[in-house]
Amino acid sequence: MNPGINTQLFEYVLEIERCGSISRAAQNLYLSQPNLSASLKGLEALLGYQIFTRSSAGVAPTGKGRAFLDSARIMAAEMENIRKIPAQFSTDQNNLSIVCVYSPFILNCFMSFRGGSAPCNPKDLFKETGLDHAMADLIAKKYRIGFFYDFESRVHKRWELAEKYYLDISLLSSNIPIVAVVSKEHPLARLKELSVEKLSTTPLVTYEDFKEDDWLGAMGIRTPREVLYIFDRGGMMEIVSHGYHVGIHIGPPGLNWAGDQLTAIPIVGQESRLNQYWMKPVGYRLSYTEESFIRYVKKADLLAGTPYGAPGDSPART
Repeated sequence: MNPGINTQLFEYVLEIERCGSISRAAQNLYLSQPNLSASLKGLEALLGYQIFTRSSAGVAPTGKGRAFLDSARIMAAEMENIRKIPAQFSTDQNNLSIVCVYSPFILNCFMSFRGGSAPCNPKDLFKETGLDHAMADLIAKKYRIGFFYDFESRVHKRWELAEKYYLDISLLSSNIPIVAVVSKEHPLARLKELSVEKLSTTPLVTYEDFKEDDWLGAMGIRTPREVLYIFDRGGMMEIVSHGYHVGIHIGPPGLNWAGDQLTAIPIVGQESRLNQYWMKPVGYRLSYTEESFIRYVKKADLLAGTPYGAPGDSPART
């Protein structure tokens, strides 16, 4: 980056783009229109190209300007992350701040941990979302701890992203079961197990973040008959309950997925092992509460026959 560029200018040009007008952007930024125009011209002089074309109707990005704005968005986001660092490393934050992929296991751990002997923190945060969104939320420092699942054959993509954005990733557990969730009225519901070959011949429903190469392809399902992508776990369960789609999900077959409506069948013949990982920003020191929760998740994962632990096992909180 040119050492003469003031990083605040990134926010200026992004506001100009959003407004489509230098004068309106100046009002929103609490600047005079002449000063904002002068700042923009000075930036364009340093860059050696125009970011915007001007007309009586307002401003519009040039081709080079669009490329610059894409980079400016990243730079502005990183500057915001830098401003958030003191809050992220504050030692008096004993709340949990967790983002994870769709996971009944982590959700149950979270709820049973909060239901332990000590009062729960009303500022605890928990978000269940797709893999890409979970990584993005942790990179943006909206949450302090993240949990995700990935196949060994594909996890290098997450490692590369973590290295780029300064995240620590640690293995939590290996050989995570994958199950097919079906309606009890489904023709496959009586089977004791399902092969990936059989799953290739039936309509499937999975999460929108789990695209075929990263998820179904890693399992060995390369030419599925039909795949319906859904955003959330509730939507998946509804679709499975009311149709002939088979849901692909993570978790033990013994889980009671939705009362008496659904059943889970183990999937066999996967080509790659599924593991569970947890992540945090590089250099971030976990609070006592966060360390306790990580220990609790590891313990719950090891409890034979009770994969989600029990409320009475929850460590005391501070």
